[in-house]
Amino acid sequence: MTRMFTLLRMSCCCLALMAAGWAQQTSTARKNPFDTPEGAEQGGALFQTHCSYCHGAHGEGGRGADLTTGQYSHGGSDPELYDSIRNGIPGTEMPAVRVTDDEVWRMVAFVKKLGSPGLFERAPGDPLAGKEVFKGKGRCMTCHSLGREGGSLGPDLSDVGRRRGLKYLEESLLKPEADVPARYRAIQVVTKTGQTVAGIRLNEDDISVQLRDTSDKLRSFFKENIASIRRDKPSIMPPYGSILSRKEIEDVVAYLNSLRGFE
Repeated sequence: MTRMFTLLRMSCCCLALMAAGWAQQTSTARKNPFDTPEGAEQGGALFQTHCSYCHGAHGEGGRGADLTTGQYSHGGSDPELYDSIRNGIPGTEMPAVRVTDDEVWRMVAFVKKLGSPGLFERAPGDPLAGKEVFKGKGRCMTCHSLGREGGSLGPDLSDVGRRRGLKYLEESLLKPEADVPARYRAIQVVTKTGQTVAGIRLNEDDISVQLRDTSDKLRSFFKENIASIRRDKPSIMPPYGSILSRKEIEDVVAYLNSLRGFE
């Protein structure tokens, strides 16, 4: 009996060692072979074809999840992202993507890049001066929030310096209509009595439309009382090129780049 237990213990140890070795080999084998700038660039082209309809052209989300946060509900390691893309996510609208294995790895490289482009860039402006402009002259906190402070008409910017590169941040100030996430798109409702109300569209069906107006108040209108709905100005954010000086723009970009969400 003692010999039997000894053999059983030895067998269990061997199995444990074999399992550990197999897991290590699997992990090594599933290291992304296209984790390079070229691979990420090629993955970006594939992303536009297969993923942008739901996740947005820049991964900012919409029908699908926001991929710019660097946080993924089903795991953010290379193998986990590979599985999500290759096999889809059961119980969600995320389907399996029909491309080759190498193309899936290239898309993984691109998605990982989406979550941290700003970490590798440093802005030339003065972030402290930019903070003063952001909270003062620019009145950015009227619409945007930093954590629990600020408005709700625009995206939270607590970690925008990690999620967005310098070029994107500057373009957002100068041409805010260039890229507006679907959940922050603006409309103008003109009622039959002549009232015009602008704001962020929250919900719309055949009977009514709901929005959050520029005073951050919830408004609802029956369509039978609406003369027209304008959608030609997708952003309520003004272009700051005519409001701030070039130096102030550079400083605000530097401040935004400093917001990494780690505090």
